[in-house]
Amino acid sequence: MGKIKAVLDTNILVSLLFKKGLAKEFSRLMEKGSVELYSSEEILRELARVLTYPKIEEVFKKAGIGKTTALESLMEILKIVNPKVKINAVKRDPLDNKFLERALEAGAKYVVSGDKHLLELKKFRKIEILTAREFLEKTGSSS
Repeated sequence: MGKIKAVLDTNILVSLLFKKGLAKEFSRLMEKGSVELYSSEEILRELARVLTYPKIEEVFKKAGIGKTTALESLMEILKIVNPKVKINAVKRDPLDNKFLERALEAGAKYVVSGDKHLLELKKFRKIEILTAREFLEKTGSSS
């Protein structure tokens, strides 16, 4: 079986930085080399902005994790794609379309999200939109 291609939304990317809970399962997937994660410059800019939120900064501080180091380690595992096509599938929050656009460009089968507007779609073309737990269960990665 080939590698599983997925795009993670910003909330899921933030949780990956802490390597707790489901993020540990994602880390195991990466170590096994069975998944390829895709992102874009736009999503990374959004992630950098989210990391400046006081609530997030406090979590980093309590965990003793350096944001720059965490972001650099995340960037090492992400493949960057910048889509050529714009879509308008997420009507209630058009900014969420960027995750589907990246998935289309990368040929990804999954978008992993905690966002209700994306999750409501369930599927876009051949791309399944799943929660982190659903993704891990579907790919046989959940313990």
